[in-house]
Amino acid sequence: MKQTGYLLNKKEGLEGEPGLFYNYILAQNGLFVRGNSELLEATVCIAPAEVRGLSPVIEEVRLKKGRIPRCLYDLALSVVAANRYREHYLAVTWEGEYRLREPRQSGSSAGVEYQVLPSTVLDIHSHGAVRAFFSGTDNRDEQGLRLYMVAGRLDTLVPEVELRVGVYGYFATIEFNQIFG
Repeated sequence: MKQTGYLLNKKEGLEGEPGLFYNYILAQNGLFVRGNSELLEATVCIAPAEVRGLSPVIEEVRLKKGRIPRCLYDLALSVVAANRYREHYLAVTWEGEYRLREPRQSGSSAGVEYQVLPSTVLDIHSHGAVRAFFSGTDNRDEQGLRLYMVAGRLDTLVPEVELRVGVYGYFATIEFNQIFG
């Protein structure tokens, strides 16, 4: 089996040889990439287009172990806000249940280096007092099949948060209630 598959979304279903890690899917409404792991399945549109004769595909995110508890989101914001003038990293991992982890790291006001943890489903990092956004560095670093969150403006009463799903370097914005429950 190849690492990458190339599929057509026909009325009868997907046609082609699926890949081991991810698939490109040509559909009526564009080109999509779909990744699948033990924790997450995600489909992201990477090039909208009209392709006659095929069936449409929708962007979606499915956490296979259920949504992440809201209390882990609240706890993560509290932890990163405690050091509001330097960047910080946290991970939500699956260990029979979702857990918030803080690996070894070295953070400054302009970046953070951290140890990657196994079974991570959500990467969380902060931008301190700067607004929440995904930087060019984030785009280069975030190349897995994973959920990503950045928190910013931690020096204000209500911090900013941005969320996205990444499918091997392709990204789509996601809503809070898609991943937190």
